[in-house]
Amino acid sequence: MTYHTANSASTTPALRRDFTLASTFSLAFAFVSPIVALYGIFGIGVSTLGAAFWWGFPLALAGQMLVALALGQLAARWPLQGGIYQWSRKLMGHRYGWFAGWFYLWTLTIAMAAVSYAGAIFLAELLGIEASAGNCITLACGLLAVTTLGNIRGRRVVKWMVALCIWAEIIGSVGIGVILLLFYRINSLDILFTAAATVTPTGGFFTSSLVVATALAGWTFLGFESASSISEEVQNPQRAVPLAMLLSLFFVAFIVMFSSLAILLAMPVQAVDSSDPVLATLAMAFPPIIVKGVLALFVIAFLASVLSIQAAVSRNVWAFAREGELPFARALGLLSAREAVPANAIRLTACIAMLVLFISSTNLYTWLVNFTAAGFFISFLFPTLALVIARCCGTAQRPGSLLAQLIPFIALAWLLFEILNLLWPRASTGSLLDWMTVFIFVGVGLLGLITRLTLPLPHRNAIGG
Repeated sequence: MTYHTANSASTTPALRRDFTLASTFSLAFAFVSPIVALYGIFGIGVSTLGAAFWWGFPLALAGQMLVALALGQLAARWPLQGGIYQWSRKLMGHRYGWFAGWFYLWTLTIAMAAVSYAGAIFLAELLGIEASAGNCITLACGLLAVTTLGNIRGRRVVKWMVALCIWAEIIGSVGIGVILLLFYRINSLDILFTAAATVTPTGGFFTSSLVVATALAGWTFLGFESASSISEEVQNPQRAVPLAMLLSLFFVAFIVMFSSLAILLAMPVQAVDSSDPVLATLAMAFPPIIVKGVLALFVIAFLASVLSIQAAVSRNVWAFAREGELPFARALGLLSAREAVPANAIRLTACIAMLVLFISSTNLYTWLVNFTAAGFFISFLFPTLALVIARCCGTAQRPGSLLAQLIPFIALAWLLFEILNLLWPRASTGSLLDWMTVFIFVGVGLLGLITRLTLPLPHRNAIGG
């Protein structure tokens, strides 16, 4: 395969604006994916708080909608590839933007590992093999290999997979939810309130049931900003990208809250204590052949989500490399001649995600989820904080309405709360392991500092002005 640099002569490939509003929305929708968003944390939520964890969804949605509106203002002003990195850079300077992009790159890459691992659990069930850690890691690597091939093959494959994901969501989330509510409902709405009263932890504000539920739900509404990662491949990006961000968040939220409510109202008592309450509920409601079909839909949704995450992170890697700000920037800044996609960046992200999966851990999936959720909120914090500072200093454009001016300030408060909420060591053992997620973020920051100081990084102007 032949490659060309992004900044070479006009006769060589450049990014193509092949994504419309509909396909941009679809990509962001598949990235968030209601099936991935819900079933990735449903078992954790039920085992931790019972049905009461559902109340975290509307609270998290309200906060995330504010973040989406704030970031949408930036996406409309600077429709550049690698949104979070570019927005932060424009608002607060080169170094600040670099670290924003650095944390975002690691968050997306580990999100690939987390989602592929969760998908591997359902794939193992579909194939009828034990969902052991070793088997799940092997299957997750297989999913990553498939998505890597799909992303390298080009945008048409990505669009096809994303469209397949949407149909899987309609059938696997909405369709199954309607059937469960109409024919298999065994619980009343009181279960939501009863569970909250019986499982409420004690020990302070950050261990209260509602706050813990909000932390869990924080995982659910992440990834809407992925539409900005392909801004330079979108037609009319000033309008399409912000709208795709908001629409993907809204539709995912509606499906997640509806589907989770349907499952909770149809969930037998014995399913609560099972290793996977979703599969246990479905197995008690449907014959095995239907359960297998639903599992296949789940695997498709997880596969499409990993594909979308990889598309986003590879574009962010490419945006970094285009500026010469990563190791091996020349190779990572190449585009394939045929499809004009950052194939080397796609391969690199897959390799790192696979390495993350092979890290020895007694609770691998929970660690991946915690890091990913906190990483997204920290990444959102960079441009939101920069926008607030710029507004206070009068260096950023002010929108017409007072509400639009206040949104970034309220969004900043929400992000600070949720970051602290996610990093709080609730299950304290009295050891340094309680703060392991914090230490990992410090480690990522130090690695970024070393990379930033030791590499001969040229400081070119950002593409797009």
